[in-house]
Amino acid sequence: MKYVIFDVDGVLIDSEKVITTAASRALAERGINAGIEDFMPYIGAGEEKFITELAKKHKKEEFIDEMLERMFELYEQTVYTELKTFPSVLETVDKLYERHITLAIASSATRRKLTVSLKAAGIDENKFKVILSGDDVSAKKPSPEIYIKTAEALSAEPSECVVIEDALNGVRSAKSAGMKCIAVTTSFSREELQKAGADFAVDDIGEITDCAARL
Repeated sequence: MKYVIFDVDGVLIDSEKVITTAASRALAERGINAGIEDFMPYIGAGEEKFITELAKKHKKEEFIDEMLERMFELYEQTVYTELKTFPSVLETVDKLYERHITLAIASSATRRKLTVSLKAAGIDENKFKVILSGDDVSAKKPSPEIYIKTAEALSAEPSECVVIEDALNGVRSAKSAGMKCIAVTTSFSREELQKAGADFAVDDIGEITDCAARL
């Protein structure tokens, strides 16, 4: 294991409730009622889809930009008090870094959301050689583009990379890029993640070092 690439939302940080609540409130202000079940198909594919896809469904496309801005405003207002890191995250990142394994981040989140999320979670960006966001690609997950670009930025072969994901879209993205993938069961079940192609599924991110050694 030479390179480990982390997704962020659902892997390093427990942000889904914070961002989906913000999206629900932004949509509700324009008369669109939406809950977590409406957002599930888009988890891992970029939080903008929480707004854009439901706005299209309810024929309120003219309010997309307004609702996106409102969603991000609400997220930034609540992230420092509501966001949580998953157990073992900081310890696992430190352990890998101390073992001189090259770390990277490849998130479908916008750079705006990614930056504030890492800061709120107390995750040291300096431990990651490459950090790519959804703003850095033309096609988001399940497209493999972000993982291919991350490997290129690391000067790594895809086969040398182990991706840590939580979402079905993210697992499909990593596998399409030719990488190994360990999935954590924070957003989807073990069965769903393995069906999507994950090499291993774990309940706690602290387990990834043992799994990676077997890949």
